[in-house]
Amino acid sequence: VQWSGIGVELRVGDSVALQASDEEKKPFIGKIISMWQENLGEMMVTLCWFYRPSDLENIKSPYGSHELYLSKHTDDNSVATIQNMVYVLSFPEYCRFYAHQAQTEGSLSQCQVVPNVVKWRDQVIPSSSVQCDNIYFCRGVYDFRLKRTLKQQLYYTKYL
Repeated sequence: VQWSGIGVELRVGDSVALQASDEEKKPFIGKIISMWQENLGEMMVTLCWFYRPSDLENIKSPYGSHELYLSKHTDDNSVATIQNMVYVLSFPEYCRFYAHQAQTEGSLSQCQVVPNVVKWRDQVIPSSSVQCDNIYFCRGVYDFRLKRTLKQQLYYTKYL
């Protein structure tokens, strides 16, 4: 199932931002894990949520304002609440993306900072036209039941 109500075609596996009920709060970030149409015709999504370090207890110094933690917390939401599409990269991919951007813009000379890697998850790496506000990175997992962070394991990278 696909949906294109925000001008971008969304499908299972894409990450999206949902507007918080309080306009002053940052949007919620989730990954679409399923899409369906209700009996009344409304499109719905099941989202796996990401948490910001500011939403969590016991987070030592976060790496940046675009850092997120993956969780197994899921909810069903109407697609009407989706604000826009975002990109959630692993931390190495995020660093590689910004190093590549710096090389493209000429602020970083060509060097081995960004080696030529053929298979670099091309399908999830944003193009240079994507606004920086829509690019996040995930370097850990948050267990919302135990209320603590876990080391990111290779198992969880398939959800990014």
